[in-house]
Amino acid sequence: MKKILSLVVASIAFLTLSACSSDEKGMDSQSQSNTSVQSLVAVGQEAPDFTLQSMDGKTVKLSDYRGKKVYLKFWASWCGPCKRSMPELVELAGKKDRDFEILSIVAPGLQGEKSVEDFPKWYQEQGYKDVPVLFDTSGAIFQAYQVRSIPTEILIDSQGKIGKIQFGAISNEEAEKAFKEMK
Repeated sequence: MKKILSLVVASIAFLTLSACSSDEKGMDSQSQSNTSVQSLVAVGQEAPDFTLQSMDGKTVKLSDYRGKKVYLKFWASWCGPCKRSMPELVELAGKKDRDFEILSIVAPGLQGEKSVEDFPKWYQEQGYKDVPVLFDTSGAIFQAYQVRSIPTEILIDSQGKIGKIQFGAISNEEAEKAFKEMK
């Protein structure tokens, strides 16, 4: 009985640790080849540009935000820590006096994420608002930013350089402090 209990506990621990990890399975071969030559994503480096469709059908380019600070959140609907961090992000997004833009990125249809058709309904049912969601349908942007676990948050300064990389959720207080220290 003790061995069975140990096995169950070990299995649960493994599943918990790997539940919000990200790897390249599920990424199509085109997205892998598009990002096979990539620079190191690191603080001080230029943030990789991208063009994605928003949940409401608009085209969004990161480079259009040049001159503004940007908070990027990579997450998934099935990820417990991601979902727990969303209410705080919604609160931050609702602040009118913030000096940065917030964008969140999900990969519909990849690695267990809901489809492009199903995600908006689920998102609305959660009561999330004021947080734009961009669809990375090929997984190329997750790969370009070398996202290996979620949530991952990237804070970008007004000159397009990465100012902070946060593995796991960042608190509003920490994010606001980091942005105050950036150009």
